[in-house]
Amino acid sequence: MNLQEAYRCLDLSENATDEEIEKQYMRWIRKQKADPSISLDDKTEAYTRIRNHRDYGSTNQNDTMKEKVSHFFYYYKIHTVAAVIGLGVLFTVGSTIYSYYQERKELATLPDANVEIMFYGSFLHPGLNEEAEEVVEESVLALMPEWNRVDATLTYHSVDTENLLDVGAQQRSTVLLATERPDLYIFDEASFQTFVGSGMFEPLDEIDDQVNKDVYASSHVYGVEEGEAEERLVGLKLDYHSLYDTIDINEDVTQIAAIRKDAANKENALQLLLTLQ
Repeated sequence: MNLQEAYRCLDLSENATDEEIEKQYMRWIRKQKADPSISLDDKTEAYTRIRNHRDYGSTNQNDTMKEKVSHFFYYYKIHTVAAVIGLGVLFTVGSTIYSYYQERKELATLPDANVEIMFYGSFLHPGLNEEAEEVVEESVLALMPEWNRVDATLTYHSVDTENLLDVGAQQRSTVLLATERPDLYIFDEASFQTFVGSGMFEPLDEIDDQVNKDVYASSHVYGVEEGEAEERLVGLKLDYHSLYDTIDINEDVTQIAAIRKDAANKENALQLLLTLQ
């Protein structure tokens, strides 16, 4: 797929801003969530083609020979770094798949998770790993002592791509969001606003009609689903909570929690959410 075909595939002009490109790709992800029969293969290929062009650039046919040689070595270096990062990503993915199958036997012996949580956004740092996830899980269990098990996923995501590592983290987090099915999301505000119209969040008063009264109005976050006219209470701001006491986060970023519409543990997710208020 060439660059022009990629723009046509995503229904974008070649003058589209980086933000417009991200929003258009997210629209396709939301459509695929609503209709799993939709394939994202072409859209992902087009998105990757455009991002690679934006991030790595291309040479100009009218350059002088000296400029072309300079560009060659520059882009050779960039693509070498990209290749190394790509190999690292492949290794990580391979290790993740291997670990997944290794852990399935262990998980089969464990009690069902009382709630699954995905923390997603720029308030996290890209270096957080499974050890940090275990710390958060233990913090949740300390808050909810009657529970037996909690699954937490910490996923760094930022719309800014200042370097190749940010590009890789952005693509990885987008894939995780498209494939994982947690009960409870805790987003940064920008990510929440990206997905609030998709219909993936359950109105909180449909789980418990007392939520409007039990939570301060200043914490209420409303959204309108695409194709609907009525605003619904679909999120709650989390100004402070103790889950991150022992891990490093960006406290200046607003966090908004929402419950997935097809969550298996809606009541538990809401119970935890209200406990964090």
